[in-house]
Amino acid sequence: MGLRYLFFVLALWGVYLIARHFLRQRRMRNDKLQQVKSVDSVQCAYCGLHLPKNEAVRDNERYFCNKAHLKAADANKP
Repeated sequence: MGLRYLFFVLALWGVYLIARHFLRQRRMRNDKLQQVKSVDSVQCAYCGLHLPKNEAVRDNERYFCNKAHLKAADANKP
């Protein structure tokens, strides 16, 4: 009789552990989805590299990945 109760308790404990595992994974997946943020990106007018808009060097309507490319683009102007 006692062995039957022990088996029943172990089975319930196993179900609890499995349910907790799946609930924790679902919560972690939802947290990761909420952490992803959209970033505005622009393309360097000189080399074509895509980078975040807040890291780009701006010259009027053109964006560059660094000051050297801005100077090189200005030097190549006709």
